[in-house]
Amino acid sequence: MTNLLSYAASTAPMTGETENGDQYLVKQSPHSVLIAIADGLGHGEEASIAAKKAMQVLNDTHGESLIDLVHLCHTALEATRGSVLMLAHTQADCSVVWLGIGNILGIHWSSKDQGKSTLLASQGGVVGFQLPHLRTGQFTAEPGDTLIFATDGIFEQFIEYQPNPHSSPQVIANHIFKTYRNTNDDALVLVLRWMTTYDG
Repeated sequence: MTNLLSYAASTAPMTGETENGDQYLVKQSPHSVLIAIADGLGHGEEASIAAKKAMQVLNDTHGESLIDLVHLCHTALEATRGSVLMLAHTQADCSVVWLGIGNILGIHWSSKDQGKSTLLASQGGVVGFQLPHLRTGQFTAEPGDTLIFATDGIFEQFIEYQPNPHSSPQVIANHIFKTYRNTNDDALVLVLRWMTTYDG
């Protein structure tokens, strides 16, 4: 399998800050991809430490379930100010399992169903401080579908945006970031598109 996903991100710290509390990870293995974004509470250095710690934990894992990954992050972040977190795991057949904790959003845009979008809403809680009873969601993507994750530094109105299916993930990420960014917070938008499926 090659090029299961193409992706791009646009991110920046809050105006006046040098450390970014919003971080992302796209970890590709031969038959699957782990996708994550984290938003450390607040902004500045302490927020950055929490978010980067979550990404480090996720990068060092090997095939655990999303629920197990959240618990690993929760334990690792107990000494930090905590973070919100959105995770997705997609297989070569384009099946997707996802899980969100805290004020963070995902959107799945269908390439075939006239651009229909599905909101991936998170549960309440803070990783490293208080977790809800964790539950995952599932869907199956199609080649050409687009997935967007965004922290709360991107105004929620971005969910009304209809991306051009022919635009690259970077063009879409840059447009959403420029149009919907809140300069009073760290901000991150991550755009992914399914390119192909595993053919053995």
